[in-house]
Amino acid sequence: MKNKIMVVAVLLVVVFLAGFLPSYVKANHLENEIREARREQSLAQLRDLASLAYFQASQKDYGLAAGTSTRFFDRIREVVNQAPNSSVRKPLEDLLSLRDPITAELAKGDPGVLSDLQALFVKTRQATAIPSGAPQPE
Repeated sequence: MKNKIMVVAVLLVVVFLAGFLPSYVKANHLENEIREARREQSLAQLRDLASLAYFQASQKDYGLAAGTSTRFFDRIREVVNQAPNSSVRKPLEDLLSLRDPITAELAKGDPGVLSDLQALFVKTRQATAIPSGAPQPE
C-alpha cells in the first residue's frame, strides 16, 4: 500500500512538472525578448534625441536644441546605468565627454555647434548600432 501511494505521489509530481516546465521556459524566453526590445528602444531613443538636437540647431533654434541635448545626455546616463555589460556601456560613456562643449556652444548660440552635434549624431549611431548578427526589425 505504501509503495502505491509513493508511486502515485511521484507520478503526480512528474505530471505537474511536465505541465509546468514548458510554460516556465516559454515565459522565461518571452521575458528575455521583452528585455532586449526595451534595450533596443532605449538605444533608438538616444538616436532620435541626437538627431532632433542636430535638426533643431540647424534651424537655429539653439534654446530648444539645448533642452533636447540635456534630455539626450540625461537619457545616456540612465541607459549606461542599466547597461548589462561594459561592451555596451563604454561607447555610451564616451558620448558623455561631448556634453560640456555642446552645452556651452548651445548656450552661446554658436553656429559652430552644428559640427559638434553632427559628430555626436554619428558617434551615437555607432554606439547604438544593432549587431550584424541580430535580427533586424521589419
